[in-house]
Amino acid sequence: MAIADTLSVSEFFYSLQGEGRTTGVPAIFLRLSGCNLVCGGQAALHDFQKHEPATWVCDTIAVWLKGTSYGFESLLEKLNQETDFINRLRKGAHLVITGGEPLLHQQNIVAFLAFVEDNYQLRPIIEIETNATILPLAGLDARVHYWNTSPKLSNSGMPLPRRIQNEVLAFFNKNEKTMFKFVLNSYEDWLEIESDFIQKQSLDKQKMVLMPAASSIDELLIINKIVADICIKNQVRMCSRLHVEIWNQLTGV
Repeated sequence: MAIADTLSVSEFFYSLQGEGRTTGVPAIFLRLSGCNLVCGGQAALHDFQKHEPATWVCDTIAVWLKGTSYGFESLLEKLNQETDFINRLRKGAHLVITGGEPLLHQQNIVAFLAFVEDNYQLRPIIEIETNATILPLAGLDARVHYWNTSPKLSNSGMPLPRRIQNEVLAFFNKNEKTMFKFVLNSYEDWLEIESDFIQKQSLDKQKMVLMPAASSIDELLIINKIVADICIKNQVRMCSRLHVEIWNQLTGV
């Protein structure tokens, strides 16, 4: 079996989309392993303590650090057994491909989606969640319905050259399928968005969604109000975190 006929998967589950413009839509999540950023934490020795200047820690880091390589046939067998994968997609559930950073595997994703189409005559509604640092292949863009991009601020703890790629941001800014989702917890974060992304990168404000940096219900109740005030004052769309509201810090739901 060729490497292109496999996917390295950290987890998968059927739930509701908890973020962005399709919040509340039934979806099957396929989380791929690995990331080119480590927001808010240190991967070594599983030490996920916040480090300066990070104000939040990636809430799936412990999951995407792990992964199992599946051939497409065996992966679809597991997906069908555990999520009723094909039937749910036929009925309109979205397929959300996430990470980590799924575009590290984009050639394999294209091959997997082609395998699904060839074997089941199915082209599902695809959402891909990306940190917008890797340029998508044309073949993948042609299959994606929603690009849920999440450019990182300095509050992620990542240095600027790693988290901002001008060419990639320009591609997504021109792409009608793009939403820019920014995670923030202070007005200073919004000023950074204005400076680094709206002014310097000319990102379309109408494509932006602001989301609170909160991984628990207690944090969400506090930071939701801060983000709401920012959105009202600056006329920007807001989304909360539905999965946190329902399941708190539980992952895999």
